[in-house]
Amino acid sequence: MKRLFSIALIATFALMTLPGLALAWDLDGFENANKDRGQWAWFTGQAQKCDEPIPVPGQHTKAEWQQILTSGHEKLACGGEGINPRAIKHIYLFLHEHAADSDDPMNQKPESCG
Repeated sequence: MKRLFSIALIATFALMTLPGLALAWDLDGFENANKDRGQWAWFTGQAQKCDEPIPVPGQHTKAEWQQILTSGHEKLACGGEGINPRAIKHIYLFLHEHAADSDDPMNQKPESCG
């Protein structure tokens, strides 16, 4: 009985958490976000849980960033670990404003981001 309960508990946990890791983020309404908050969340917040280099926005175009964020997290450093889903619209505005094809592309990490 204990074994059956353990299996059920593990299966429930997997069903509740694993799909959330593969789902894409909703970017609707990103225009109303705060790009400064997005910069912090992208470089500083994400780096707290990820040892891989965090890419600068200028490494991709606006369309590529949108595709990366809406098609799952596997293309992001550490699979997007450390990114707060509540900050994703702020992050996307930051990436969008400084993408390779924007008016102000960011090709290196700001010193203020550590």
